[in-house]
Amino acid sequence: MRIDLKAITNADEAFLFEVYSSTRNQEVDAWGWSVEQKQIFLEMQWRAQHASYKQQFPDASNSIIVVDNQCVGRLLIKELQGYHHLIDISLLPIYQGKGIGTYVINELLQKASKGKKAVILRVFQTNPARNLYERLGFRVVSVDELYLKMRWQ
Repeated sequence: MRIDLKAITNADEAFLFEVYSSTRNQEVDAWGWSVEQKQIFLEMQWRAQHASYKQQFPDASNSIIVVDNQCVGRLLIKELQGYHHLIDISLLPIYQGKGIGTYVINELLQKASKGKKAVILRVFQTNPARNLYERLGFRVVSVDELYLKMRWQ
Protein backbone atom coordinates (compact mmCIF):
# COMPACT_ATOMS: atom_id res chain seq x y z
CA MET A 1 0.00 0.00 0.00
CA ARG A 2 1.44 3.36 -1.07
CA ILE A 3 0.34 6.39 0.98
CA ASP A 4 0.98 9.91 -0.30
CA LEU A 5 -0.20 13.45 0.39
CA LYS A 6 -1.28 15.82 -2.35
CA ALA A 7 -1.95 19.52 -2.05
CA ILE A 8 -5.62 20.48 -2.08
CA THR A 9 -6.93 22.47 -5.05
CA ASN A 10 -10.34 24.01 -5.76
CA ALA A 11 -11.17 20.90 -7.81
CA ASP A 12 -11.11 18.86 -4.57
CA GLU A 13 -14.05 20.66 -2.95
CA ALA A 14 -16.62 17.89 -3.63
CA PHE A 15 -14.27 15.26 -2.21
CA LEU A 16 -13.58 17.34 0.90
CA PHE A 17 -17.32 17.69 1.47
CA GLU A 18 -17.70 13.91 1.08
CA VAL A 19 -15.02 13.33 3.72
CA TYR A 20 -16.53 15.90 6.08
CA SER A 21 -20.08 14.58 5.75
CA SER A 22 -18.87 11.01 6.28
CA THR A 23 -17.56 12.09 9.69
CA ARG A 24 -20.98 13.46 10.68
CA ASN A 25 -23.39 10.98 9.01
CA GLN A 26 -23.97 8.74 12.03
CA GLU A 27 -24.65 11.73 14.27
CA VAL A 28 -27.01 13.45 11.83
CA ASP A 29 -28.82 10.21 10.89
CA ALA A 30 -29.91 9.90 14.54
CA TRP A 31 -31.88 13.14 14.25
CA GLY A 32 -34.47 11.65 11.89
CA TRP A 33 -34.16 14.37 9.27
CA SER A 34 -35.03 13.98 5.60
CA VAL A 35 -32.20 13.47 3.10
CA GLU A 36 -32.68 17.06 1.91
CA GLN A 37 -32.55 18.51 5.45
CA LYS A 38 -29.46 16.49 6.22
CA GLN A 39 -27.73 17.62 3.00
CA ILE A 40 -28.49 21.31 3.65
CA PHE A 41 -27.26 21.06 7.25
CA LEU A 42 -24.04 19.22 6.34
CA GLU A 43 -23.25 21.66 3.53
CA MET A 44 -23.78 24.59 5.90
CA GLN A 45 -21.59 23.02 8.58
CA TRP A 46 -18.88 22.09 6.08
CA ARG A 47 -18.75 25.62 4.68
CA ALA A 48 -18.54 27.01 8.23
CA GLN A 49 -15.69 24.63 9.09
CA HIS A 50 -13.91 25.42 5.82
CA ALA A 51 -14.18 29.18 6.44
CA SER A 52 -13.07 28.77 10.05
CA TYR A 53 -10.00 26.75 9.07
CA LYS A 54 -9.08 29.31 6.39
CA GLN A 55 -9.39 32.16 8.90
CA GLN A 56 -7.66 30.49 11.85
CA PHE A 57 -4.98 28.61 9.90
CA PRO A 58 -4.41 30.47 6.60
CA ASP A 59 -0.95 29.05 6.02
CA ALA A 60 -1.56 25.52 7.28
CA SER A 61 -0.56 22.53 5.16
CA ASN A 62 -3.82 21.28 3.64
CA SER A 63 -3.55 17.89 1.93
CA ILE A 64 -5.53 14.99 0.59
CA ILE A 65 -4.44 11.56 1.77
CA VAL A 66 -3.99 9.31 -1.26
CA VAL A 67 -3.63 5.53 -1.08
CA ASP A 68 -2.62 3.71 -4.25
CA ASN A 69 -3.79 6.70 -6.33
CA GLN A 70 -7.19 6.78 -4.58
CA CYS A 71 -8.23 9.83 -2.52
CA VAL A 72 -9.17 8.52 0.93
CA GLY A 73 -9.05 11.45 3.36
CA ARG A 74 -7.77 14.85 4.34
CA LEU A 75 -5.00 16.18 6.55
CA LEU A 76 -4.59 19.70 7.90
CA ILE A 77 -1.44 20.59 9.86
CA LYS A 78 -0.03 23.90 11.04
CA GLU A 79 3.68 23.97 11.81
CA LEU A 80 4.59 26.48 14.48
CA GLN A 81 7.90 27.36 16.09
CA GLY A 82 7.66 24.95 19.01
CA TYR A 83 5.15 22.36 17.82
CA HIS A 84 3.01 20.95 15.05
CA HIS A 85 -0.76 21.39 15.36
CA LEU A 86 -2.68 18.44 13.90
CA ILE A 87 -5.86 20.33 13.09
CA ASP A 88 -7.75 17.67 11.19
CA ILE A 89 -7.25 14.16 9.94
CA SER A 90 -10.29 12.46 8.48
CA LEU A 91 -10.64 9.29 6.43
CA LEU A 92 -13.61 7.98 4.50
CA PRO A 93 -15.19 5.20 6.60
CA ILE A 94 -14.18 2.37 4.23
CA TYR A 95 -10.52 3.31 4.76
CA GLN A 96 -10.63 3.56 8.55
CA GLY A 97 -9.02 0.83 10.63
CA LYS A 98 -6.53 -0.11 7.90
CA GLY A 99 -3.45 1.61 9.35
CA ILE A 100 -3.64 4.66 7.08
CA GLY A 101 -4.23 7.19 9.85
CA THR A 102 -1.56 5.55 11.98
CA TYR A 103 0.93 5.79 9.13
CA VAL A 104 0.16 9.46 8.39
CA ILE A 105 0.34 10.45 12.06
CA ASN A 106 3.56 8.48 12.58
CA GLU A 107 5.11 10.39 9.66
CA LEU A 108 4.18 13.63 11.43
CA LEU A 109 5.58 12.35 14.74
CA GLN A 110 8.88 11.43 13.05
CA LYS A 111 9.11 14.91 11.53
CA ALA A 112 8.32 16.49 14.90
CA SER A 113 10.88 14.29 16.66
CA LYS A 114 13.63 15.30 14.21
CA GLY A 115 12.78 18.95 14.84
CA LYS A 116 12.52 18.37 18.60
CA LYS A 117 8.91 19.57 18.53
CA ALA A 118 5.70 18.46 20.16
CA VAL A 119 2.46 17.67 18.33
CA ILE A 120 -0.87 18.90 19.67
CA LEU A 121 -4.45 18.15 18.66
CA ARG A 122 -8.03 18.46 19.84
CA VAL A 123 -10.50 15.61 19.62
CA PHE A 124 -14.13 15.19 20.63
CA GLN A 125 -14.24 13.33 23.94
CA THR A 126 -16.45 10.64 22.35
CA ASN A 127 -14.38 10.21 19.16
CA PRO A 128 -12.96 6.67 18.91
CA ALA A 129 -9.80 8.17 17.33
CA ARG A 130 -8.82 9.10 20.88
CA ASN A 131 -7.74 5.47 21.34
CA LEU A 132 -5.42 5.75 18.33
CA TYR A 133 -3.90 8.96 19.63
CA GLU A 134 -3.29 7.43 23.06
CA ARG A 135 -1.76 4.32 21.46
CA LEU A 136 0.62 6.61 19.55
CA GLY A 137 1.72 8.33 22.78
CA PHE A 138 -0.52 11.39 22.95
CA ARG A 139 -1.57 12.41 26.46
CA VAL A 140 -4.54 14.51 27.55
CA VAL A 141 -3.37 17.93 28.76
CA SER A 142 -6.75 19.65 29.16
CA VAL A 143 -10.47 18.98 28.87
CA ASP A 144 -13.48 21.17 28.15
CA GLU A 145 -17.18 20.32 27.67
CA LEU A 146 -16.63 18.74 24.24
CA TYR A 147 -12.94 18.32 23.50
CA LEU A 148 -9.76 16.82 24.82
CA LYS A 149 -6.56 18.68 24.07
CA MET A 150 -3.81 16.12 23.59
CA ARG A 151 -0.05 16.45 23.26
CA TRP A 152 2.71 14.19 22.01
CA GLN A 153 6.28 14.98 23.04
